[in-house]
Amino acid sequence: MLLPKFDNLDDATRLRLEEARALVNAALLEPATARDLAAAYGELGALYQVYALPRVAGQCYENAIALEPDNFRWVYLSAYQAASTGRMPLAVQRYQQARTLKPAYKALVVRLADALLDLNELDKARAAYEEVVNESGLEAASLYGLGQIALLQRDYAAAIAYLSRSLETDPGATRVHYSLAQALRAVQRNAEARTHLALRGDVLPEIRDPQIERLKAMKSGAYVHFNRAMKAIKQHDHDAAREHFAQGLAEDPDNAIALVSYARTLYLTGNVFEARTTLERAISLQPDNTLGLFLLGILAEEGSDSSRALDYYHRVLEHEPAHAGAHYYLGNHHFRQQDPQQAAPHYQQALAADARYSAAYIPYLGALINSGASDSTLMETLKDAVDYFPEQAIFRSLLVRLLATGSDPRVNNPQEALRLAEQLVKEQRIPPHLEVLALACAVNDRFEQAAATLEEVLMQVAWSMPGEAARLGGVLAAYQAGKLPDTGERQGWPVIQPPVFDGQGPFRNYPAARPY
Repeated sequence: MLLPKFDNLDDATRLRLEEARALVNAALLEPATARDLAAAYGELGALYQVYALPRVAGQCYENAIALEPDNFRWVYLSAYQAASTGRMPLAVQRYQQARTLKPAYKALVVRLADALLDLNELDKARAAYEEVVNESGLEAASLYGLGQIALLQRDYAAAIAYLSRSLETDPGATRVHYSLAQALRAVQRNAEARTHLALRGDVLPEIRDPQIERLKAMKSGAYVHFNRAMKAIKQHDHDAAREHFAQGLAEDPDNAIALVSYARTLYLTGNVFEARTTLERAISLQPDNTLGLFLLGILAEEGSDSSRALDYYHRVLEHEPAHAGAHYYLGNHHFRQQDPQQAAPHYQQALAADARYSAAYIPYLGALINSGASDSTLMETLKDAVDYFPEQAIFRSLLVRLLATGSDPRVNNPQEALRLAEQLVKEQRIPPHLEVLALACAVNDRFEQAAATLEEVLMQVAWSMPGEAARLGGVLAAYQAGKLPDTGERQGWPVIQPPVFDGQGPFRNYPAARPY
């Protein structure tokens, strides 16, 4: 890779670039994973990009994408870099690739539309702008794009309408005045055209784009500290991360997103009061920061202030209706209040927002059972859980129970239950697996084998879990008498109780779309 010259850069910038390049060299010399090497190349490319070294930035992105083609950030920044240097066909290709990786990232659609417009693909550009014209933070840019298309197609009335709305949405977008002046002049509204022409400037409509905001923030000296904090978090060194965030915030004190990340490190290092006050400051600076609101809800619930916790969770959903975490904790609250009918829809929405939110499946199943859901609903939910998490045996164990005890003939399948139960025991011969194997044997009229299997379970739990042994003793008596367990067997499933509250989990693991 061609190495750039740093002669025209100040000492601090040159040092940052040399440090980033050293990380790439170290990753090349050590047995680094493809992902780690891609990250080193990508971060170096981003630094080159913000310091106007486009050629080597592009080379770094190409290397990062070759190593990790499914990383949205490197593909997206590569597209942005290509568009910034006039390589629109490559920009379109990369934006489309990035969209397959993260379809919900709407800022991308405006960037793609801009590139298509530059290539004069007007119909495709219009469709893209119209897709996001009502998205918060993207309206003004989309209206500006639609206005430009209308102007090119000499639909001056539409152009005036679009461009006027763009300026109403973002009055600081001075570039719009020139296009609007052209449209007004075309319909002989010359006095208005002259007014807008006098106001013309170079400021484009704002696009709320966390990825590009993060890129531009790299020029800040605070970025170095924030970046080091995130590396410390990856190494589970929360004390170091806390100090790095504190140093970065000393230079960038009103960075609400970084304040939320700092609060997380404060909590994880035992500074709960400071974490709360830091989150409250972040929300005062950015009232719609949903992660900050969510974590304040967690703190309130941890402090047994359920009313305040619910208020925070509902405020999260006002700004982000599909927030998986808020729905999950609301579901837990209603489950603990013995209201499964209220709990189940929140779990369902948590899973709709994030189908891989594994923690939500088990209480969702419990809420469904307690609210009398149909066998087919339970089967659909269990199949999703098994598909997403084949390594988690509990979901296959519950599936065995449903196949064995289901009253719906479309669900009840004793033979499949026995096959799955035998596979579970083969993988791991533990009491829960042996218990479902005994049940599967019983529903296949193999009561002698069912009793023998359950006796093995009883031997393992008799001394350590006397309450469980008593329950299993009743089931064993039924098998020995050639009978199935009580029809209320589902009330003994290990999902019937709400999960224990966990405050550490969200502070440690809940994903942040942008950490600083």
